[in-house]
Amino acid sequence: MSKQNLNEMFQEWNELNLKAQESMGQFDFSKIKEIRANQKKLEDGIYEILKENAPENILQMIPEDCGEMEVGFDTEGNKFYFVMMDPETEDEEEINLIAIVIDVDKKISMIEDFEIE
Repeated sequence: MSKQNLNEMFQEWNELNLKAQESMGQFDFSKIKEIRANQKKLEDGIYEILKENAPENILQMIPEDCGEMEVGFDTEGNKFYFVMMDPETEDEEEINLIAIVIDVDKKISMIEDFEIE
């Protein structure tokens, strides 16, 4: 799947996300479960591409798989976000979030003190 065009993967994930929202409105939970399974496959594929292209400092801090991470997609910037707890603040009262971002050109960046809008 890593050979697949990231742009196509992003668009497919977003289309599935829109379908999931539609199914939520209809309380069609079996359809939502099916959609989420397909989204999960795409998320895993995008994460593998991220790991293949991430600089060493990011590779050292991210988990082996994206399992528990929150994900998001910025349609305007065509960027995919993997959000995780900052390992340095995990034991503190105020936990910070870090977003690892991959864009359509496989450029990887990190946003510290990330806030979910």
